[in-house]
Amino acid sequence: MTVMERDDLTDTRNSVEEQRRQEAALRAKKLRGRNLAVLAALLALVVLFYAITVVRMGGGH
Repeated sequence: MTVMERDDLTDTRNSVEEQRRQEAALRAKKLRGRNLAVLAALLALVVLFYAITVVRMGGGH
């Protein structure tokens, strides 16, 4: 194996590792977006339940 072939092999490994890092970063970004959407939905439900409770307690004079 020549020095040039070893350099090509090293470059290929680095390229594959970089691609994996980029894919992992993209997955993490998508997961974070999904988590924020779930958080927003849960907070909306909490606010809705609180509002319903206040209206029901206040309307029973």
